[in-house]
Amino acid sequence: KFGSVQAIREVPVNVRSQGGIQRIKLKDLARIEDSHREQRIFVHLNDIPSVKVSIQKQPNANTVEVNDGIKKKMEYLERNGLIPAGIQFKVVNDQSYYIKNSLSSVSDAALIGGLLAMIVVGLFLGSWRRTFIIATSIPIAILATFVMMGMGNLTLNIISLGGLALGIGMLVDNSIVMLENISRHQKQHPDPVEAAHYGSNEVISAVVASTTTNLASVVPFLLVIGLAALFFKELILTISFAIIGSLLVAITLVPMLSALLFRYEESHKRKTTKLFSKVEELLAVLNEWYRKALAWTILHKFLVVAAAIVIFVGSILLLQRLGSEFLPYMDDGRMNIRIQMPPSTGVSETNKVADRLKQIVREMPVKESVFTTVGGFIFGRGTAEFANRGGIDVQLVPLSERTISSNEWIAQVRKKIDEAQIPEARILVSKSQIRGIRTSSNDNDVGVKVQGQDLNTLISLANEVMARLRGVEGLANLNKSLDEAKPEVRIQVDRERAAELAISIRDIGETVRTAIDGTIASKYTEGDREYDIRVLLARSEISSLRDVEDLIIYPMVGPPTTLRSVAKVREGLGPVTITRENQNRIVEITGDIAGSTRTLGEVMNDVHARLDQMQMPEGYSLLYGGQEETVRENNRVLITIILLAVFLVYVVMAVQYESLLNPFVILTTIPFALIGVVLALFVTNIPVGATVMLGVILLAGIVVNNSILLVEFIEIMRKEKGMSKEDAVRAAGPVRLRPILMTTLTTTVGMAPLAFGIGEGSEVLQPLAISTIGGLVVATIISLLIIPNIYLVFHSLKEAIALRLTRASREPVGPSVVTSTEEIEVMAK
Repeated sequence: KFGSVQAIREVPVNVRSQGGIQRIKLKDLARIEDSHREQRIFVHLNDIPSVKVSIQKQPNANTVEVNDGIKKKMEYLERNGLIPAGIQFKVVNDQSYYIKNSLSSVSDAALIGGLLAMIVVGLFLGSWRRTFIIATSIPIAILATFVMMGMGNLTLNIISLGGLALGIGMLVDNSIVMLENISRHQKQHPDPVEAAHYGSNEVISAVVASTTTNLASVVPFLLVIGLAALFFKELILTISFAIIGSLLVAITLVPMLSALLFRYEESHKRKTTKLFSKVEELLAVLNEWYRKALAWTILHKFLVVAAAIVIFVGSILLLQRLGSEFLPYMDDGRMNIRIQMPPSTGVSETNKVADRLKQIVREMPVKESVFTTVGGFIFGRGTAEFANRGGIDVQLVPLSERTISSNEWIAQVRKKIDEAQIPEARILVSKSQIRGIRTSSNDNDVGVKVQGQDLNTLISLANEVMARLRGVEGLANLNKSLDEAKPEVRIQVDRERAAELAISIRDIGETVRTAIDGTIASKYTEGDREYDIRVLLARSEISSLRDVEDLIIYPMVGPPTTLRSVAKVREGLGPVTITRENQNRIVEITGDIAGSTRTLGEVMNDVHARLDQMQMPEGYSLLYGGQEETVRENNRVLITIILLAVFLVYVVMAVQYESLLNPFVILTTIPFALIGVVLALFVTNIPVGATVMLGVILLAGIVVNNSILLVEFIEIMRKEKGMSKEDAVRAAGPVRLRPILMTTLTTTVGMAPLAFGIGEGSEVLQPLAISTIGGLVVATIISLLIIPNIYLVFHSLKEAIALRLTRASREPVGPSVVTSTEEIEVMAK
């Protein structure tokens, strides 16, 4: 409608006066400016006034692809001069950066783990050609894993690739067992093909059993719901797919290549290298030491088993000293400083506090960007205006470029802020949560809810809770959800008086809004853009309550009047936001874990100790939320999964071996493996969390593999060679020492890169790798020294029971005579 601002100034207006209707120009009544709406939220990036643009992807879109597309589009706009001069774009929050670095770190860990596993195999087998078999089986198994991941609609992310990195050592376990046994027979048999047939058939049952137990241990995880199940589902599926792929390769490719390469080795024999000779000498010494140690434990089997039980009980007691958490802290270098002033504070005062905090942050090292918001919040595509609030979002340089962690950076900033002693300001410094990972209704670590009906009582109890929690070591950023009442101007209309003057409530509301905030009267078009035409009174005319009372109200008919003649204008306090949960009023006190010296579990123990002594009025109670609520629910679900996994592993072995005793002997490896888990966590100072519990679930299927190898070979020695129990154990142990050590070392070195936590994103899987490695190492010792003795103890017990039953059944007709071992076994069954 208007071609320019000058045209708006020339618009004619009809004005009613004592002399009648006069026609004057708009510029004679108002000041017309080409300006902008009053700014209430102030944004600065590195001290430069800025505008924040938030871009969100669709739920099913790929984060990395969307971010890459946005960056290309921005480069296109800059290249073609579509961005005005003096305007610079800088990314302050790029989720794809952390994702890419995490994927790169996890991929590197998988690659390094695979190379280390192949080196271990080569040293044990003494042949790089045979190592080539393992080197071939790994990529083929990975390709098979990718095929199954595609069929399962899985994506490549830190969780799925982490599962592959964890499973890279397990990929070669089946191939190692198969290859080692075939190699042993080929050294003793003239026909390499026949030896490959016999060697593969001898262990195929153990390989299938170990694979099915691995799968059985993780199946329960797919049957439950919850945050942990949702978070680790892709990891579990990826590991399961990798195990299936490794089984297919082990029973098909490995025997075939073993037969072919052994023929080639026979026709191209070369002198063994010094390295392989040294390894063989070392293994020979180790084997001899193991023979002696095994013989000693057999002579003292009851003492050895009892000692193992005592150590297990001690580890359970030590477990109680470990802290607890849901997920480990992931250092992506993002932290947030929140500013909260008294409710009546204006934007200018809040801005002064923000400037002082920016000066403190400016003195801190390794900053990449400092994004400041004053006067409210900007989140996603929305904003919230609060004159008394603000925030500073800090992004540190990448983890590889700094020597200080985010926790250390936050501790230093908190110390500087405390020294500054900013009056009336509540300042909370915390690490920003990883987007998409939220364990509670808010982003705080600790949450205590006071529940009841009376609001004043709730506020009083909440203040007492905060007073009790102050001083808890490791607890920071204490805050309560119920804000103080906000000051406001209340207009109480005299309805009768307003009706007499033909003034409606709507007329009053529109008049006040137009005077203070303005009303959009029309649009001004310039080129291809439209601008609001906002009509409002000058700020100088509304500076006090008296000015509000003097506002003129124009009724539809009759003379104008002032607001004071139809309404009372007073100052008051606005209502606070009341939060309810299960139809009950609550006030939540929240806090964060400060630094890395204390875990969530340790802090919550102190919280409970202080609040358990608090006397609560009748009808009022305390509820615990935050991460502790998530940890409790997670532990309950995962312990159920662990027990179900152990049961399924036992059932699978019992069905496969058609026996209840030997699977039970093998299954005793699992509780003893917890000794290694607890020791590994205690030494590395890692608390028990969801990833650790997941490691225990994986261990339930992994640690029984070595025991399966040993116990099955003991049974073979007894059945085929007619050996006694003790002789079969003495013979089977040294033969199975090499494959047991190989599978343990390959799985351990395969997980080692993740256990060291090198690179961004590795923190979430580091506890899983460490707990699995610790449990696996101790389980290997248990399999080699304790399981043979448990086997002897239980089988001796079975024979004693069978003998007693046989004598009892023959007692009426005379003395009992046991004719054969087979009769004892039949009676025992």
